[in-house]
Amino acid sequence: MKAKTKKLVMIPLAGLLLLSACGGSGDDTAGQVGSTFQVSPDEASIASGDADCPGALAPLTYAKVADVTVIGGTAPYRVLSPHHQALTFGPPGATAPTHIGEYVVANRNQQFSVFALGCLELQVTVMDDLKRVAIVTVTAASGSGN
Repeated sequence: MKAKTKKLVMIPLAGLLLLSACGGSGDDTAGQVGSTFQVSPDEASIASGDADCPGALAPLTYAKVADVTVIGGTAPYRVLSPHHQALTFGPPGATAPTHIGEYVVANRNQQFSVFALGCLELQVTVMDDLKRVAIVTVTAASGSGN
């Protein structure tokens, strides 16, 4: 009888040890509640270098402002702007926008491109899967940007 009792106690204890040893992985969707969530840079700007606003000359062409890196948090990330005509997005390194209004970044430490049309100072919202928010302030100006 005592032998059976020891086995019953040992099996759940061994299972508990195995479960606690798992601890998570490099999986971006593992619920990184304690990790810092931020974007870099959190401010991005572009100046046209002349009297016109970026992208404002015919034909209208969006000007690339920056590639932004998503750091920490829980993937996937939604990149959002209610200013659909002024701010658009694309994959990192893109030379033209591919998404209007919303873009999804699949994994931590990946990037997205931000494009602007006209002179503006607007915010891009980046939301992780746990609904935490990081903000990128985007400025596009004529001249030297001053």
